[in-house]
Amino acid sequence: MKRYLICLIGGFVAAGICVGGMISGGRVEMTQPLLLASIGNRVLIGFVLGISGWRIHWALHGLMVGLIVTLSSSLAILPQLDGFLLYTVAGMIYGFLIELVATKAFKAGNY
Repeated sequence: MKRYLICLIGGFVAAGICVGGMISGGRVEMTQPLLLASIGNRVLIGFVLGISGWRIHWALHGLMVGLIVTLSSSLAILPQLDGFLLYTVAGMIYGFLIELVATKAFKAGNY
């Protein structure tokens, strides 16, 4: 339960950072569907990390979950290759950071 809550909170923090960066960057028109998809995606990364039972190294776990979950929404922006890459890599970084905080800072590892 501790790991689940830490990862879920990490997902909400990642969502706030992601949306804040998108708004301040001004590169993308922030529509309601884009806002909700971005928040949902980052929170979903935290949720999946919190419930995942993969027995792999924490860093690889965060990167892989971040990639897999983010691809579910970043494929929709694939015609814009730079936006696709930025959003997908950011998802991997958020997954890594959430896993880092949960595993190293709070000692709530997944194995």
